[in-house]
Formats: sequence, structure tokens, C-alpha cells
Amino acid sequence: MYCLNFRVCSLLLLVTGLLFNSCGAGKLRKIQSPPHYNFSEVFTHKLDPKLREISGLAWDNKRDEFIAHQDESGKLFYLDKETKAIKAEYKFAGKGDYEDVTLVNSMPYVLRSDGLITRVVKDSSGKVSGEELGEPGIAGPNDFESMYYDPQRKALILLCKNCNTDQKKSVSAFAYYIDSTGFDTNPVFSISTAELKKASPVAASRLEPSAAAIHPVLHKLFILSSASHQLVIAGLDGKLEGVYELGKKLFPQPEGLTFKSNGDMYISNEGKTGKATILRFTYKP
Repeated sequence: MYCLNFRVCSLLLLVTGLLFNSCGAGKLRKIQSPPHYNFSEVFTHKLDPKLREISGLAWDNKRDEFIAHQDESGKLFYLDKETKAIKAEYKFAGKGDYEDVTLVNSMPYVLRSDGLITRVVKDSSGKVSGEELGEPGIAGPNDFESMYYDPQRKALILLCKNCNTDQKKSVSAFAYYIDSTGFDTNPVFSISTAELKKASPVAASRLEPSAAAIHPVLHKLFILSSASHQLVIAGLDGKLEGVYELGKKLFPQPEGLTFKSNGDMYISNEGKTGKATILRFTYKP
């Protein structure tokens, strides 16, 4: 059959192409948001160039401000709660591969990739320094990028990114008991890699935790994985509850995660080719 009208032919070709794309490999997928959040409703803050390689993010409920650090700089940055502009910065150590920061009663604890925990303290004169608390003491090599505080255990929990004992078959968690015994070389829980793969909505690389935090309202563990672009929700015992895809356009390199007490979620992205960002997602009960 011949097309007698050029415009009609063009329209038919366009519709045919759209139908083909919607049915073929180029099919558009709607990424499912985790419960109580909507990834399409996001508030974005671009960060100072000093934080282009932001690796950790924490919210201080008492002081009403964010704390962040940049990979390798050995500095903590205090950010305005609204604009996310840098209010102050303090050097706590020399250069190193620092990966996460968490707060315990407003006291910052910083994680290095080998598992070393540093407590950041300020003396009466205002001088800031770092106190090294030690490493996990498990057979290596080991690589860590995420640490969170569990108030029930009264411990800092480190999640393995790549730990020798896991043999890539699981993701183990190790506890550092701040006021008592220090590190426990036995994992407090492990999440099966096979179980994660089965629960994932799309094919993805192995989960390598880059940030984690306990939700203050739901009392669930939220885990980010920059490598596999996933958000995992689990019980505080590590029991898997859900795996959600993180779209690469919105989450180019998610490395930091924290919550305000009302449940609002904040995720920081390193700036691959531009400025780093902090994304805010409103909690909806």
C-alpha cells in the first residue's frame, strides 16, 4: 500500500517506532519507590566543590545540622540544615580512605576502608583531633564503606563491602561496642548474596554496601549500594525485607545516607562529572 500523504506516513512511522520501543529492549520501566517514599518527588541540593567526593553523611538531631566528610581528606564538614552550605570544617586526621561517618550523642565516628574507627573529639580550647579506636581484627583482606549506630546493641555496626570471610556469598555485619568490649570478631548477622539476587527487581551486580542507617520511625535498616545501584531494607537482625532499584540518573553514585527524626531521607551522591548532591525524600506515614 502506498502513502499518499507525507504527514500521514510520518505519523504512522512514528507510532510504529514507539510501539516497537515499548515492546522491545528499549522498553521504559517505572522504578518502584520504597514504602513511604516517592523517588519522583525529590528536593536536590548541589554541594560546595570541596565536597565533590562526599563519602559519608549524618544528621545531628541535637545540633540541627548535617555532618559530612570527603573521601581521603581527613576533614569533617558541618553543613547548614537548609542550604547545605559549609558552615565549618575541621581536620581530624591525615589523608586516608575514609568512607563513612555516624553520630553517637552528637559525637562523630569516622570509618576508614580497612575498618579502622576514629572518634573525633574537641578539647576545651576547641582543638579537634581523632582518637583511633581500632580495627575489626578479622582475617583479611577486608573492605568497608558503611557504618551505622544501633542503639539497641549500643554498638557501631560495620557492613562488609568485600570481606575475605564472606567469599562473596554473603554480606556480614560486625559490631564495635563503644562502652564495653570493643570489636567482636563474630558477625552479628549476615545477608545471603543469593537471597539478595532473588529479591532484586532487576539483574544487578553483587551488593556492596556504601552507606547504611536505621530508620528512626520504621526501625528498619536501610542499606545503599553504589556499585549495584540498590536500596535494601532489612530488619535490625539482617532479615531481608525488600530490594529497590536506584536509577542511575537520579543516583549516579550514592555514597551517603541519613534520616531526620521525622523519617525524611537524605542520600548524597559523589560528583562524577559535576557537583555532588544531597537528595531529600519526604517521609509519608
